[in-house]
Amino acid sequence: MAASALLAAAPAALAQPAVAVFPTPNTNSALPQTQITFRGIPASQIGHVTVVGSSSGAHSGTIEADSDGQGGSFIPSTPFTAGETVTVTTGLNVINGTNGSFHFGIAVPFGSINPMSLPLVPAGSNGVQHFHSRPDLEPASITINRRSSSAYSGDIFLTPQYGPVQNGPMLLDPSGNLIWFQPLPANQLATDFRVQQLDGQPVLTWWQGYTNNGSGRGEGVIYNSSYQQIATVQAANGLQGMDLHEFLVTPQGDAYVVGVSPIHWNGMKRPLMDAVVQEIDIKTGLVLFEWHAIDHIPISASFFKTGAPGAVFDPYHLNSIALDTDGNLIVSLRNTWAVYKIDHQTGAVIWTLGSNQNNFKMGAGTQTAFQHDVVLQPNGMLTMFDDGAGPPRVHTQSRAIEESLNESNNTVTLVRQFEHSPGLSANFEGGAQVLPGGDLFVGWGQQPYFSEFNPSGQLIFDARFTSNTSSYRAYKFAWSGQPTTPPAVAAAPNNDGTTQVWPSWNGATAVSSWRVLAGSSSSSLAPLLTASKGGFETAISAPTGMGVFEVQALDSKGNVLSTSPAATAGPHIGIAGRTAFVSGGGTGGLPAVCDNGFTCHIAVTITAGRTVIARTGTEHIPGNGGGVIFFSLTGAGRSMLAHARGHRLLVRLTGNSGKLTLNRLITLVPFSTSGAAPARSDSQSPSLQLVGLTDFVSSGGVGGILAECLATTPCHTRTTVSVGNTVIATTGSELLGARDVGYLIFSLTSAGKSMLEHARGNQLGAQVKISDGAASASGAISLVQFR
Repeated sequence: MAASALLAAAPAALAQPAVAVFPTPNTNSALPQTQITFRGIPASQIGHVTVVGSSSGAHSGTIEADSDGQGGSFIPSTPFTAGETVTVTTGLNVINGTNGSFHFGIAVPFGSINPMSLPLVPAGSNGVQHFHSRPDLEPASITINRRSSSAYSGDIFLTPQYGPVQNGPMLLDPSGNLIWFQPLPANQLATDFRVQQLDGQPVLTWWQGYTNNGSGRGEGVIYNSSYQQIATVQAANGLQGMDLHEFLVTPQGDAYVVGVSPIHWNGMKRPLMDAVVQEIDIKTGLVLFEWHAIDHIPISASFFKTGAPGAVFDPYHLNSIALDTDGNLIVSLRNTWAVYKIDHQTGAVIWTLGSNQNNFKMGAGTQTAFQHDVVLQPNGMLTMFDDGAGPPRVHTQSRAIEESLNESNNTVTLVRQFEHSPGLSANFEGGAQVLPGGDLFVGWGQQPYFSEFNPSGQLIFDARFTSNTSSYRAYKFAWSGQPTTPPAVAAAPNNDGTTQVWPSWNGATAVSSWRVLAGSSSSSLAPLLTASKGGFETAISAPTGMGVFEVQALDSKGNVLSTSPAATAGPHIGIAGRTAFVSGGGTGGLPAVCDNGFTCHIAVTITAGRTVIARTGTEHIPGNGGGVIFFSLTGAGRSMLAHARGHRLLVRLTGNSGKLTLNRLITLVPFSTSGAAPARSDSQSPSLQLVGLTDFVSSGGVGGILAECLATTPCHTRTTVSVGNTVIATTGSELLGARDVGYLIFSLTSAGKSMLEHARGNQLGAQVKISDGAASASGAISLVQFR
């Protein structure tokens, strides 16, 4: 096309519906790359469009249709010239046009919005979360100050913006546990993270990019409930990027965004930061509406004066967009301390609440300063976060407020205000969200806090980032997420013969418990145990000597949601249990575990404080098996044990077998016997064995049989202890992990406790049988009581 775009012949302008156009007629702030938007008729009815720049001349272009069928945009083939006037001629009934024609001015851009370095706050002693299964995630830690059962049960949406290590959208459960975190590249941040509706489905949305002088340059991001990116939204018409302050998605598939346009103005030697609202068609990226503050709000209305210091002149600083029920817009300008209702067709200001252009009689307590997040609620009330500090500090503390606006008699009344205790003062950012049921959720902007108040104004939930990072806004929403990626798992050996397993699943909300599978290889895994989910990452002690693990995420009904890749723990040595028993002569035994493919040659040093109280010789423990390492306390060690509080001495065990090391704490407990021990013997099976033939029982009758499962799958053992024909203890099924040594815990019957109490020399001869299906081990043992 040469000087016009032709889709179809159009009737005379007066016969057509009214058409809203953007840039709006007689404005002067459009950028050279602007498109020309027509709204109110299908694109096929736009007809001839002639576009001429006063300097650049005639412009060819094409017309692209909006996805809703209610308009389209003329896309010029080449940009306009800065400072010129553009005349558009159509055959349409253009609102505020003349016989289908209108004109607008092109501003002169001034520089670019370049990234500024983002500061990171100190982490302190506990300001960052760390996870074994996801070492790539290092979100800010959370401290809960107050939590009431009456608080809304939705999840919490935050965007830590000063680290301490990573920024990004962050989702917490109602107890403050992490659900999902998406770390962003260095020097980027996210804002306005929340749940919105798109195409009838809940989606996650946020702004992402970098910042400069309080403005942002980035894009809107949209994820589905599987945490897959389904769309991004870009600012258009030559704006350098979408600003960080608002990303409002409508159910109709549009997005309202904020832009900042640095332009030359009135001979100033620094850029004036024009504030821009755009409505973007998410499917096409076309502009459906555009509004520039410089065209409608006088500079004199701003509290940011021309002589104020700084690299930019920022008279407006638009920080929120909301929709009125009549389709018009409610916008907040931080630096005019005012809220504006904007005509959605013409961009004209319908009313002003605040500033020196105020159209309302302000009731007591209604005046705001540097306010954020102004939203018109379904009941007609306005809610907002009133920072009250800029600087200058206008109010003694920041607050969230609800105001009643009467447009008939132009009055505004304070209905409620919500203040933190102790008081908080935020120089920037913040938000207030009305929750289902009437509670109010408040993000305190610059301050690291987020809180919930009930309708009576009572603080029922209060939390903060542990460090002094902060979140632009804070929200609460119900959310259900099912990632497409599998769970993650890490495994590492403990020094007690067990393996610590840490499962997590970033973003999953339906996990109720974790099933741990273990084996010698990924092809021989068998279920070991099931543990309830606890926080983002659950720490599970797995009683097994097997080295390969997977986890299955289970829902509340036990259904498998997903399975992790395999994780390997590696070979290790350990001492089972938390207690070692020592005779009156100072002799004791340590139940050792060698989870290794080769025989372990282990020598152990026992210390109490800095005093070495025993050294063992080198004991040979079979590979993937167990045994007892015997020791004798020194005279100093026997004295320490005899004089220890409660006759319990905490000691440290250290040792090694090649590159495998041992370092753990156990408690030494004395026992006393006299006379000859009862006869002892055993009958073992290849997969289940007794380890040692002396077992110890507390004065309350609770004892443990030291046993070893040599099978490649977990042993589920049952234990029977008897004296003669009298059964003195039985157990249900107890888990003994594959290739693991552990104690099978039992409780004596009253008859058994009486027998032990009266046993000669504190030694009761007993028969024990442990069984796992067809496999069993039995023996004649000695039961010894300790106190």
